[in-house]
Amino acid sequence: MNESRAIELCIKHRDPAGFEYLFKQFRREAYGHAFAFLNNHDEAMDACQECFSKAYGSMPRLKELKSFYPWFYSILRNHCMNVLRKQKRVRQHLDNEVADPVRQVETATPEFLAVKHEEYLQTWKTLEQLDVAFREILQLKYVEDKSYNEIAALLALPRGTVMSRLYHARKAFRAEYIKRESGKGGCHGSL
Repeated sequence: MNESRAIELCIKHRDPAGFEYLFKQFRREAYGHAFAFLNNHDEAMDACQECFSKAYGSMPRLKELKSFYPWFYSILRNHCMNVLRKQKRVRQHLDNEVADPVRQVETATPEFLAVKHEEYLQTWKTLEQLDVAFREILQLKYVEDKSYNEIAALLALPRGTVMSRLYHARKAFRAEYIKRESGKGGCHGSL
């Protein structure tokens, strides 16, 4: 089975086998996007479950669908934005379940690992302070390594808008990172 056949089974025949194929193909990507928004394993899992359920119920009402994930991503994105609005604040801590890939480096010294871990935490804490749209586009480009065209398709934006938003997101990230670093230096003094 391929994506086109699975979509056809869902829309024309209401066959759950088609949706099962789509779920298996896109569940990891969906979780990664949900986690990028919500920064919490359980909330990301709940969001995926709810959005796949919504998608399954909605597909038979569609007349046609060329590609599943861009359509599904809009459902997932809207759901996550609603969750964030209800929370009325962006989470202020990292989820303990996020694995730090630096810890997996066996040959590194403890000092090296400590510095890399601090940089990793600082990067994620900086991202948490950014507007959700900036966080989203930085996640897609730098964590998931999506091309401008892929991001444009997922967000239903022109390529130029993606490039502009990435420029402003990088600028906001840089400013926030510098602000956080200068704040650290003032509090701790010099060594």
